Amino acid sequence: MQPTRRNDREGSDCPTSVTQDSSPTGGTTRRAFLAAGATAVLASVAGCTGGDGGSTSTPTESPPSVRYRHRYKRSGLDAAPNDAGVELGIWEEEGVEVDFVTSSGSQAAVKSVAQGNDEFGNAEISALLRQMQQDSSLRIIGQVIDPMAGIVSVGEAGIEDWTDLEGKVIGRYPFGATGPLAMAAMSKEGGDPDAVETRNMQPGSEEQLLMQGKIDAAVTYFPQAVARLQTNGYETNVLIISDVLENLGVSLFTRKQVIDEQPETVDKFVRGWLRAHKVFATDLDRVIEAYRDNVPQFNEDLARMTVGPIYASRVPPEDVGTSRGKGWTPPEQLRTTQSVFREAGLLEQDLALEEYFTNEYIEGNQELAVETAKAYYDALETNYDIGPNYV
Repeated sequence: MQPTRRNDREGSDCPTSVTQDSSPTGGTTRRAFLAAGATAVLASVAGCTGGDGGSTSTPTESPPSVRYRHRYKRSGLDAAPNDAGVELGIWEEEGVEVDFVTSSGSQAAVKSVAQGNDEFGNAEISALLRQMQQDSSLRIIGQVIDPMAGIVSVGEAGIEDWTDLEGKVIGRYPFGATGPLAMAAMSKEGGDPDAVETRNMQPGSEEQLLMQGKIDAAVTYFPQAVARLQTNGYETNVLIISDVLENLGVSLFTRKQVIDEQPETVDKFVRGWLRAHKVFATDLDRVIEAYRDNVPQFNEDLARMTVGPIYASRVPPEDVGTSRGKGWTPPEQLRTTQSVFREAGLLEQDLALEEYFTNEYIEGNQELAVETAKAYYDALETNYDIGPNYV
């Protein structure tokens, strides 16, 4: 069932005419739709009351409007909680209008927010930290997901341990941090990265390359890769990079100027963000229904195969989640992440923690953050055969 739009006027004798504006990603934003609807309703009401001498109303102040920049195009269920937050009106109920837009990668999302095009964004923390070395205007305000990158192989390749990669051909993206981090994890586990042949591959090609035997393994976003391979009848093995390196993954961030000048807006945004993620855990069908039309060629069966790992990645270990809640950023893990990136050649120097992150807004909504985390733990325990420590 499609979500109810607020400009629906069933039973009215005064029809409305609504013009839909296009979003930057080629769809119709809910906010633009609502704004157009409001204009049409006002015009219609004026006509019904005769235009002059009719009823009058006192205009109310519009809620703050912000743009939220996602790190990639929509694929699978990764962006689903955010689209659902818009389509289901969750952010509006918190008193902020959110325009959710996509990007071509974490680096592009980081630069867009840093340049003032958007108020909020999410991105791989490696891209954020590299930007922060040059520009101190950005601040991490929450953790979105744990790292979902790993080395995926089919069962017949026999890659069950990091040292099994020696002598193998590994596909990796020609950009981003996953390739260097995979080699850093291999080295930490006693393997020799120099004994690996790496080949560049483009996102989306990894499963075909594996099935055709052109590579032995691929460094990639593993839930979707594993689901596709298993759908085609292949057994799979995965070596999860963060199991070895203990690095953080995707972060929620904004500019310091937004925090300084619009603290109430940041708080409302974080509350809506938490509530949208809670609905993702408690009412998946409703979220998918709100999301599906935004994704070209959405494969729902394949997407549902990835839910277990995705849920596990959305929350910290239970001792943290039940005390701090979803989104809380562990300072010690930030230090570890910086060290890992520096050793992998992805970061030139450590940054002082107080200069680039704050837990203020997660802690200010701790009850909701803990409720959100518990919703994921309950869903994992009830419906899936993996726990929150899977990634």
